[in-house]
Amino acid sequence: MIGNDGKPVTRDMVRAAVGVYNTESRGSKAFSDIPRALVTILDNLAIGKTTYVKGADGQLQISRRKDKTIVAA
Repeated sequence: MIGNDGKPVTRDMVRAAVGVYNTESRGSKAFSDIPRALVTILDNLAIGKTTYVKGADGQLQISRRKDKTIVAA
């Protein structure tokens, strides 16, 4: 995955972005720092489904829980 600055994103950076996605409002400064491609993936992830995001240092499993939060394993 490529970040907003055009550089590759690591798995730890994706985990941090998922944490911001779960806690911050969409209008916040922190939310605007999340890569747009990741926001699109997370918005379209259905409840109970899992997807994989490729970071610069490997893949990361991302799932949406029943309470509509996202978890990155």
